[in-house]
Amino acid sequence: MAARRSNLPFAWTEKDLPEDVLPDKRRLAITLQEVCRHLVIKSEDGMPLTHPTQAQAAKHLKVSETALTRYLYGQHVPAGKVTGFIFDTACRDAGGEQNLGITRKDLLELRARAEQERCTNCSRHREAVRAAGQKLKAMQENQERLEQTAEERARELREARQQASALKREAQRARSAQMVTEAGPQKDRGATRSTTLLPVPHRQGDRQQSGNDAAAAQRIARRAEELRHGGRPDSVLALLRHTAEACTSAEIAVLTVLLRKNGQHELAGNLVHIYGRDRDDRDVVRAALVLHEQDAAADAEALLRAATARPEPALPQPGQPRSLK
Repeated sequence: MAARRSNLPFAWTEKDLPEDVLPDKRRLAITLQEVCRHLVIKSEDGMPLTHPTQAQAAKHLKVSETALTRYLYGQHVPAGKVTGFIFDTACRDAGGEQNLGITRKDLLELRARAEQERCTNCSRHREAVRAAGQKLKAMQENQERLEQTAEERARELREARQQASALKREAQRARSAQMVTEAGPQKDRGATRSTTLLPVPHRQGDRQQSGNDAAAAQRIARRAEELRHGGRPDSVLALLRHTAEACTSAEIAVLTVLLRKNGQHELAGNLVHIYGRDRDDRDVVRAALVLHEQDAAADAEALLRAATARPEPALPQPGQPRSLK
């Protein structure tokens, strides 16, 4: 950059522009330099200054010295209002538009062209910023969908656990009621044994217990159907797993029979498979016996097959002690 020519009245307007300044911005900067040479800047006592500084000129134009430097170097395009004010001030100081060598309209048009001028690098950067913004927006939307799905899955799991807990409490109440019912007749039979002995038919199952099992089965079936129709198969499997953990072998057998009667064969088959796979052999055999008593031989056989399909525990290596159960 050439040194300022301090012997000139407006040496700070004689600025050599950098080579990378675009054509329209270059023309605007050179024109603004010429316009600023017509400014009449006065001292505090009202006398015109022959060699005003750039700082005094910036104050006269009501802009910062840094901003004025950028305008005159072509580094920044001033706003339309600022450009108009610079022209009006110089026009007043010069005694009319005819003394400036350019009209106000032409200066504003030159400023508009300079503002619209874009370099190739700027265009590429803008496209990159736009693409990055779109990618960020898509990632945020995807994250919101994932968070919503996670919340739904957590809610479904809580509901399944609540269903299983309620079923377990109902099963415990039913077992307690059954024990009370069985204890009463046994006490009466012991008290009346000395007087008379009457034939007692074979007991086919407590009606209250069966009613509780049936009600529990209907609730589980309805909940499973709601989850299945709602497009949530994972929740259905979670409900079955919690049911298999909460119910006794007899309750699982009754529940399986009731599901078959209701036509929910897929749900019954999945329940049998999960119970046979996850419960120990004693529970599986008990459930299979109850299924046989309920004329559900096919489900009893499927239950046993699921249990036998479990992988065998690894045998201890020679020299290692066997674990005692």
